[in-house]
Formats: sequence, structure tokens, C-alpha cells
Amino acid sequence: MDPARNPFSPGAGTKPRVLAGRDEDIKTAESLARRVSLGNSPRSIMYYGLRGVGKNVILNELEEIYADHDYVSRYVEVAETDDFTVVLSKLVRKLLLEVSRKAQAVELVKKGLRALKSFVVSIPEGPDLKLDVEPLLGVADSGDLQDDLVDLFVTTGEAAEGAGIPIALFIDEAQYLEEDDFSALIASCHRVSQLGLPLVVVCAGLPQIAGLAGEAKSYAERLFDFRPVDSLKPKDAKRALVEPAAEEGMTIDDEVAQIGLDATDGYPYFIQEYGMALWNEASSEQPTLSEAEAAKEEMTRSLDSSFFKVRIDRATTFERKFMRALGSLGSGPQDISEVADVLDRETSSIYPARAQLIHKGLVYSPDHGKIAFAVPHFDKFLDRCYSNQDETQRDFFINDDI
Repeated sequence: MDPARNPFSPGAGTKPRVLAGRDEDIKTAESLARRVSLGNSPRSIMYYGLRGVGKNVILNELEEIYADHDYVSRYVEVAETDDFTVVLSKLVRKLLLEVSRKAQAVELVKKGLRALKSFVVSIPEGPDLKLDVEPLLGVADSGDLQDDLVDLFVTTGEAAEGAGIPIALFIDEAQYLEEDDFSALIASCHRVSQLGLPLVVVCAGLPQIAGLAGEAKSYAERLFDFRPVDSLKPKDAKRALVEPAAEEGMTIDDEVAQIGLDATDGYPYFIQEYGMALWNEASSEQPTLSEAEAAKEEMTRSLDSSFFKVRIDRATTFERKFMRALGSLGSGPQDISEVADVLDRETSSIYPARAQLIHKGLVYSPDHGKIAFAVPHFDKFLDRCYSNQDETQRDFFINDDI
């Protein structure tokens, strides 16, 4: 099959030809856009799930939808090392300047920019933003992050209201927010909602963001609509594989499709990898079972050399041993004490590694005393790594005597 016509596009946030199984998530966010446009109070949304389930794709889709509803919006992906206040300052500046270009709410926008100037000045070693205004004395300048961010959100929301142009912020990788940042963000969304200002926040992140939000503010569960994003149901997973291929003239029969669905467990990113490999392996418009098996092997090789590798490369030797021990206990959440037993360590001694792996987005804690991989199939990847090492290399992943 012609590689140039391959309809599958595995990539971070790359929209698939068929966005299957996410209708309710998108419908909910679109309903929020319409509600706020009509003057109703916003209720922010948090999408959470494992790597590769398509959270980033959903945010990108929502950006387009909100633009269709005449929102001014900005997307930001938070990195591990980011100072969130700096990231947010740059984001708000862009939003306010865009509002000012589209409407004549000059004074309210200027007030927002002055509040932003106050906010930036109060940040130790803050960003050097080009703002040709004077700080707004007594607003967003206390040095208390929560109070100042609330002020900044309120003045930004007031500018949006005065201009008649609603604003949307899309924040990806929200699990990298520090607790103080999360608390300030939640308090700001709360105040905006109380005042009925047209400022919407949509976040996405790994499964721990629901717990992080609850720890930061007890009322977070009432303020946010928490929406889990999981692997696709079999019917939707099949659609995501079969329909894009059919658009380009390829017929994937049930047996060939099932090989891919079994290998991917319905994870959208894996389906894209399998679909791409199947298209490239196929010698005709109807791929055979042997070509499907070859595609499964190619998918595994591709995932190992990219999707999984970039993640394990970030872990220290002991963190790899920790993950190998976790994976050896089977799929799904495990007791942290059992991981410690496998490592022949005291439970308390492995908590630093656990904390670092959570911070790096490799594992998460679904419940007290539990630990699980944040990356689907990571246990299988580690098994392959271990089985492919010679005896001198195995210790790179785990002690031989474990």
C-alpha cells in the first residue's frame, strides 16, 4: 500500500482520522462553551487518564470547537521544570491582547494588563513581559500566589465580559503543577465561577490530578467536572482502526482487526501504531493474517524504541528496578509493601523512588498504599527488556536475585 496514503498518524496530540469513543467528553465541553456564552457560570473540566488515551487530542479538538463559539483561547502544556506562574503570565498576556484586538473594551483590558503587570512584578525572578502599562496598585501584588492569581483571573474575566468575548484556557500535563499552584488555580476558578465571569479552564493530566486537586482544595470536586479518559470500548476501538482504512480503500476483516485490538487493548495511541504498521505491511487492499501478525510485531518494535524508551530513559537505575519489581507483580495496581518485598527493602526506603517516579509521570497512586503504571503496557515492555538482556546487563533493570 502507498505509504503516502497511510491514514494512521501516531503522535503526541495528533488528531486521528476517526475520533471514536469521545463523543460524550466533547459534548460536555461544548455544552459548557454554550452555557458560558449565554451568561451562565462556568464549571471547569478536568480530563484524566493514562498516557496514550488521547487527552491531548481532546484538548486540541476543544480548541477548535471553542473557536467556533467565538472564544479567545490558548493551550499550554506544563513541563516538569516549568514555573507555572511564569507560564500563566505569558498565557494571560496573549489572551488579553487578543481580546483587545477584537473589541473596544479598552479600559477593562487595560485594567487586566495592569493587574498582570502587578502579578509579574510580584513573582521572584519573574518573566520580562512587554507590558506598556503601570502596575495596578493593590491588585495581584501581595506576593501571596492564591490571592494574586484570583485577582488576575477576575480582572481577566471582567475584560472578557466587558468585551463580550469569552476566554478559554486549556492546560495539559496538569499533574506537574505544584500543590500551591494547583490550589491557587482552583481558588481562581472558584471565584470566577462565583462571579459568573466568562473564563473557562479545561485541564488534562495523569490519573493523580483528581487526587491532587482534592488535596489542594476540598471543594474541588464541586468546582470541576472530573472526566476519566480510558481505553476505547471494543466497538469504538474497531471503528478507530477499520474506518480510516476504509476511507483509503483498505478492508480490514474481523480476524485481522481482532489481532490489533487484542494487541492494543483499545488504547488509541497503540491503535494508531498498529494501523500504520498494518497499512505498511499490507500487499493489497485486504491484509492477511500473516501481515497482521507482522504489523503487531512492528507496532511493538516501534513502541519499544520510542513511546516506552523515552520514558524509561528518564529513570535512574534504582527507579528502573522499582518499576521492574512493580511489573513482576502483574498488571494493575499493587501494594507498595509488596514492591518493597520484591526489592528486599523496607517500604519506607523506597518512598523517595516512588515519589520521583510519580513526579516523572511514570507511575501513580490510585489509592492509599497502592501504586500502578501511568503508562499502559509498561510492565510488558519491562518484561521484554529483561528477557532480552544478557546476564551482565540485567542488573540495569533489576537485581538477578529478585
